[in-house]
Amino acid sequence: MSFLQTFDQLSFKQVIGITFFVAILLAVPVAVYLVQQQTRIGSRAAYEKPEVMQQEKTPEGPIPENPPAIGRVFPWVGKVGDIVWIQGKNFGSNPKEKKLTIGGVELSDAQIDVWNDDVIQAYIPEGVKTGAYVVIKIGDHPVTKSKPMVIYDQNTSIKLRKDETKIYVADASRIKKVVVWTGDDEIAEQRHDEDINNKLGETVLFDTNNLPILSILILDSDGQSLPYYVDPIEFDF
Repeated sequence: MSFLQTFDQLSFKQVIGITFFVAILLAVPVAVYLVQQQTRIGSRAAYEKPEVMQQEKTPEGPIPENPPAIGRVFPWVGKVGDIVWIQGKNFGSNPKEKKLTIGGVELSDAQIDVWNDDVIQAYIPEGVKTGAYVVIKIGDHPVTKSKPMVIYDQNTSIKLRKDETKIYVADASRIKKVVVWTGDDEIAEQRHDEDINNKLGETVLFDTNNLPILSILILDSDGQSLPYYVDPIEFDF
């Protein structure tokens, strides 16, 4: 007996029951997908591209209950005097007992424009070099540390460029190794170590495969971090 013949013999009530059952089966995965998408959209907030904030500093507030956690420093490439945003959670609202350092240099109150619970807007201070970490200490909570930053100046000669998912350098003869950190607020952080071995000419350093970048360090044969600069538009800074 064919499926159509079997279906034709079913009562109207049976047809309605089967239809309802199939609808439930289809609705469950769709509902799960929509919930996941809503969670994804909601969780993106901490890692959205920040914009310059111009606001009055809030009065000193209390120490947050939970320990601070740096998610990322944006951008991870900059020069002395540039604005940098530290994004994360549990920074508090300008807590009284706080300390922010970049590369071991403590920032003064004048070098910090905004201190909100999920983002801090500050300036890269003098004396900071490539490989510097952003470190935050609030009250008695343990410190939280960022991925390393890259600091360049007018003498920096190495430029990285990005074309779609791939990151290139025009001349890799000084580069022994590349270390890339990827991830965001919903994608697990991952460290990628790529051996370049001083290749001559333009070289692909890393293929992001559309993973969000947290930081990139390029190292010479002595393991020293080499400064570089980038086109902010290419890297969406």
